[in-house]
Order: sequence, then structure tokens, then C-alpha cells
Amino acid sequence: MFSICKASQEDFSDIANIHFISWNAAYLKLLPESYINKENNLFEKVEMWEKIIAHPDVTVWVAYESSNDDYDKHNSVGFIGYFNKGSEYEITTLYVLPEYHSLGIGTQLMSTALTSILDTTHKPRLYLWVLKDNLSAIHFYKKHGFTSSGEISETLYEDAKIVDIKMTIEMAL
Repeated sequence: MFSICKASQEDFSDIANIHFISWNAAYLKLLPESYINKENNLFEKVEMWEKIIAHPDVTVWVAYESSNDDYDKHNSVGFIGYFNKGSEYEITTLYVLPEYHSLGIGTQLMSTALTSILDTTHKPRLYLWVLKDNLSAIHFYKKHGFTSSGEISETLYEDAKIVDIKMTIEMAL
């Protein structure tokens, strides 16, 4: 069983570790290895998350392995983060440790985030960016009501073109 809690400032190191491990696993076959090695640095992620969690417009929810209605903050297994831009929200991160995939944790995190946003904003607009070739992530987001907006973002890295697509969802109370 898993519990979801809003992240506190003390969670930044655990979140950075999940981000580092999951990023490697998620993109190993989708991005050039040299790009992964350059962009996925644990030390930099720790510094980044310490700043991000302190930002007033950022919300992060963390999934913990739990037992008997109690959760162990030392066993965080996934997280979702989003940035509030008024009535618009960008989901910037959703990662679950690879050994916890297919247990519904990503769905629990997404549901918690969407419910929280709906509780605070009337008719919020949400979006996220996902690698065009990350078919499992695209399928996951479609399952939760996201659709492709048709917008793309392209980055050229060495000889590889990295293409992200924008997915959106319109929510109503």
C-alpha cells in the first residue's frame, strides 16, 4: 500500500534521488546516452529540488510505501510536481522508481494532483511536455484525459533531434 503526502522542504533529497534514478530508467532507450550523462547529475538535481520545493508556485506530491495507515518518509517511491501560473498549471515531473512501476502509484499521484488543482482553481488548464517517442508515458497521460495540442518543441543535441509534444487537459468542477 502507498500513501501520498504533500512534499515538505525536507523531502528535496529523496525527490532528487527518485528523479535521478527514474530519469535514467525512463530515457535510457529514448535519448542519446551522452545526453543522459550530461543532463542527469544527482548533485545538480539535489540543488535544483532544494530550490524548487521552496518556490511558492510549485506543488509536489510524494508517494511513500506504507503499512497499516502509516507511512515511512524514508521510503519515498515516486512524486509529481506542478507549477501554478494563475489558472494554468504545468505538470513538470512525474516519476516513480522503476521497481514500483505498474502498481498504480503514477495513477495515484496524478489523481492527487488533479484533485488538488480542481479544489483550488475553477476550470484550470493543465499541460505537460513529453518526449514524442515515450509511448508508454503518452498512453498514461491519455488514460488521464490529456490530448496532444499539436505543439512540439525540438532540441538538437549532437546528431539527435529531441522532440517533445505538448499535451493538455481541460478540467471543470
